[in-house]
Amino acid sequence: MATMKTERAETRAEKLTKTFVAALACPESGDFTVYDAEQPGLALRLSPGSKTWIVRRKLRGQSFRHVLGRFPEMTLERARKEAKIAIGAFEQGKHPTLEREARKAATNKEWLATRFTVGEMWTEYRKQPRDAKPFSANTMRDFKRVENWMKTDPLWSTPIATLSEVEALAAFKRAGAAAAKSPRAKNGGKTTANLIFRNLRSATQYAIRHKRLASDSNIFSAALENNWHKPRARQRTLVTDKDSLRRWWSALESQRAKGHANAKNRASAILADYQALVLLWGGRRTETLQLRWDDIDFEAKTVRFAADITKARREHNFPLAPLAESILRRLQRLRDAWSPGSDWVFAATKAGTKTKEKTHIKEPVNAMREVADEAGVPFSTHDLRRTFSNLLSSSAGVGAEQIFVKLAMNHSVDDNVTAKHYMDKVEQLRPHYEALENVILEKVGVAVAKKIMVDADAYQRFLDFEANKAKPRRRPAQR
Repeated sequence: MATMKTERAETRAEKLTKTFVAALACPESGDFTVYDAEQPGLALRLSPGSKTWIVRRKLRGQSFRHVLGRFPEMTLERARKEAKIAIGAFEQGKHPTLEREARKAATNKEWLATRFTVGEMWTEYRKQPRDAKPFSANTMRDFKRVENWMKTDPLWSTPIATLSEVEALAAFKRAGAAAAKSPRAKNGGKTTANLIFRNLRSATQYAIRHKRLASDSNIFSAALENNWHKPRARQRTLVTDKDSLRRWWSALESQRAKGHANAKNRASAILADYQALVLLWGGRRTETLQLRWDDIDFEAKTVRFAADITKARREHNFPLAPLAESILRRLQRLRDAWSPGSDWVFAATKAGTKTKEKTHIKEPVNAMREVADEAGVPFSTHDLRRTFSNLLSSSAGVGAEQIFVKLAMNHSVDDNVTAKHYMDKVEQLRPHYEALENVILEKVGVAVAKKIMVDADAYQRFLDFEANKAKPRRRPAQR
């Protein structure tokens, strides 16, 4: 037996047998190589946790290592056969590793060109690693909808490389027609078809970016360029007539009273305040319902929507104005009475059927429907958000500039503008939020105390005048 030490690893030669190879122990650190005395050039490389068959040979004066496979998946007998083939390639001046990679690349290219289906492309897109910015829960629900609608459609098993614009457009129409049969369809299946194929367009773009397609042309973008269903413009707000906002506010008060009157309806009182705060803040449903008490700073008068619950994955800080603060104080008292110790602002009053835990209220739609029916004002959470935006920008009592409306809505704005306003964003928004509350209170018929700006010197003169007026006048002395 010959043994040789090198700087990198221990190397030795043995007459290898199946039993001997199986009995070899892997080192805890480093590596060493055992050469096969029967088959020249074949060796077993042992490193922590693995045993790998390799062939070492020189090619054009340079030493190369060709990996055959791992033991025990590759047996000793098969390793010796593969070693002979690799050594033959080296003797012919060929590099077997490069030839194997070329064969794999050719096979993969042929597979991508003829057998890589739309469904397989979609799976790669959905399972992509996104540690820094994972897909949101809403996005994952949309992904599930795509799969549920499309898994039985012929498009799913069609190779993406051979898909034509005509076939893509036909699949788009089939999706719309199928979705239209659902009792939940409100727009003839058009919204669902758009959602499905927007996601497929994104999946195709991901495949292009990662060199999974030979062409840089997105087939779904090309096929649907002039064929997307145009969504109906959503312009509904709470302000449908002069009295609509007052009726809506009154219905909230009724719902709140109902929640306090009956323990079974406690969620109604909490959800009445949820609806009011959505109107005052313009928050989305998910980010508002997931608000925690730690996100509210009563001392600094600020509220925070954390980045992990906002649609844009961007933290949103905004001012806490007086009316919203009074509502939150009321919710605090309800929390202490009904859900002591809960971290959630809109704490659930009952444990979840699946989690068996009290978290936050998940779905406000039934409570909102009750308010809509009583007030005669149909609305959704996004209609409240749209009302907030409209009142913020168009009310004479507020009149916020568009940049401040965008900041209040947590919409993206120009980087330079964001940099300019970010540090004092909350304080720049504060007077707008306070003015908005006054506008809303006036519209719902609640008296609002007016602030009167008076010059300090003029006010002091007025006080002096009042003081002098109160003094008794002296009668002039009679002569």
